[in-house]
Amino acid sequence: MKTMLALGAVTIAITTLYASLILPPYNKTKPPSMPLPVAYACAVVALGSDTNQFHCVSASITTEFTPEGEWYFTFYSTNVNSEPKLIAVEFNGKVIFDNGYR
Repeated sequence: MKTMLALGAVTIAITTLYASLILPPYNKTKPPSMPLPVAYACAVVALGSDTNQFHCVSASITTEFTPEGEWYFTFYSTNVNSEPKLIAVEFNGKVIFDNGYR
């Protein structure tokens, strides 16, 4: 019985910790502090010469990594066997290549 109570307490603690780490979604009624064209320009500059081979297929705002939000771009190559490039542009202008380990 004590083991089950301890296991239940640990489960509740882990669930509470996990829930506190999840950031709320971006408030879509509030305009982003960095306009989309400015963020896109930052992402394209970060791509450099790869802009000749990659094209943007999506742009969205996420709060997955920062509570203020960031623009998140997905670029695909015209070559079939190439992995997409995922680029985050924080509202402060910092550009991050997301290769799945972020």
